[in-house]
Amino acid sequence: MADQDLNRSEPATPYKLEKGRERGQVAKSADLVSAVVFAVAVVYLYWKGWDGLRTQFQYDQAMLGYAGRIVATPGNLWALLGAMVRDGMVMLAPFLGALILAAIVSNVMQTGPILSMEPLKADFSRINPVAGFKKLFSMRTLFEGLRAILKLVALTLVVYHALKSLTPQFFHLASLPAAALGRTMVEDAASAGLKITLALILIAMLDYGFTRRQFAKQMRMSQREITDEHKQREGDPRIKARLRELRREMLKRSQSLRDTGGADVLITNPTHIAVALRYVHGEMHSPQMVAKGAGMLAAVMRQIAARRGIPVVQNKPLARELFRRMAVDQHVPSDQFAQVARILVWVFAMRDARAAGVRP
Repeated sequence: MADQDLNRSEPATPYKLEKGRERGQVAKSADLVSAVVFAVAVVYLYWKGWDGLRTQFQYDQAMLGYAGRIVATPGNLWALLGAMVRDGMVMLAPFLGALILAAIVSNVMQTGPILSMEPLKADFSRINPVAGFKKLFSMRTLFEGLRAILKLVALTLVVYHALKSLTPQFFHLASLPAAALGRTMVEDAASAGLKITLALILIAMLDYGFTRRQFAKQMRMSQREITDEHKQREGDPRIKARLRELRREMLKRSQSLRDTGGADVLITNPTHIAVALRYVHGEMHSPQMVAKGAGMLAAVMRQIAARRGIPVVQNKPLARELFRRMAVDQHVPSDQFAQVARILVWVFAMRDARAAGVRP
């Protein structure tokens, strides 16, 4: 049994994945988010980089000119500083908004919308120094460190080759006017950023696949866990079987109460058992049991017979025999037909006599 619990070779069920999602446990690559945010920054630099830099230069020129004309008092300086901060935030708002939107979209694309407060709950095991040292010197930490070093080396090589390709332009930068110099610097930075972006996207895709594989491995289940989950969700099979049996019994009881009203005679024990029989001459080869009951059900059947005017015949041996041998909708067996026929003859004779006495 212990081996069955430890052998987590089965993929996680949708129920476990949904429960993990409610706790904030999902497969998410941080490198993919970083790559998307950096790519958006580079695209924005290509699109609005030079225009934004020129607008910033014009604003700085205007603010320096304005600062030279005002009286240098603490109130004026604070007002000037507040205006600079406010205007700077307005100019940076589109760029920062694009980065925030990129971060949100890249997260939602990986995991979908998640609203979970579980990661924010206090967990004192996270600040346990013993557990911290174990994580620090674990194989997983060494693996993550090695992976980070490999990513750093790859990005360093990409940046080196990107800057190396721009080296021939450095000798001509000093001869350019200020505006051309600024535009060239922005274009070179965007060109280098594009190469870095391609490298980040490649690293992010590899990390995304690795993260999903590790998450699937972490969420694996043993056969015992799957069985326990099924019992928890669907209930114990023995309890379910018992519930089905009780539902069938209740259905039979309701059916017996409903069909008792159409019987021709009710044979009783006299108090513990009741059997309702029906016979249609020319249509049935023998009487048919339409309902039967014991205990409280038999008492209710007697009440229904009294309300409907159905004759009640007390015959303890016959009632027990029919109740034991027959099921509802079955016909009376041949060895019991004689006793039942005598009762039905008497019932029909009494019914005919009653009907004859009512006629004028």
